Amino acid sequence: MKVGQSIQHKKPSQDDNLIPLINIVFLMLIFFMVAGHISPSDPLKVQPPISSSETHENEQPLVLVVSTDGQIAFDQVILTKQELAAQITSKFEAAEDKNSFNLLVKVDANLAVEELQSILQIIKKTGLKRVALATQKTAETS
Repeated sequence: MKVGQSIQHKKPSQDDNLIPLINIVFLMLIFFMVAGHISPSDPLKVQPPISSSETHENEQPLVLVVSTDGQIAFDQVILTKQELAAQITSKFEAAEDKNSFNLLVKVDANLAVEELQSILQIIKKTGLKRVALATQKTAETS
């Protein structure tokens, strides 16, 4: 070191203050990736009708989705009306407790009533006792 030369101290970088923040954000990202539950989406996009009923199903039912144009998806598989009865019957017969077997029907609000009735007739012929129709909650007006 030369005489008269001053020692230069390194200024703390402002980036050094970001490292703890980056660590916290990374840990939160990992937490939400591990703790989050992602449920499968329906194979057909539907907008359920609105209802004022407040009842809730506790058990996980099998889901039947019917779009506006009449496409049918049962248990994540797109089917025709002719295949629907056979698929529901096979799932119903394979169930251990037939009295607790339930089916949730999600239909688009714009589906024709005649189309819904024909699908419900198919379900009725399979012998199911517990069928629910999925609806949206109405907006509360105060």
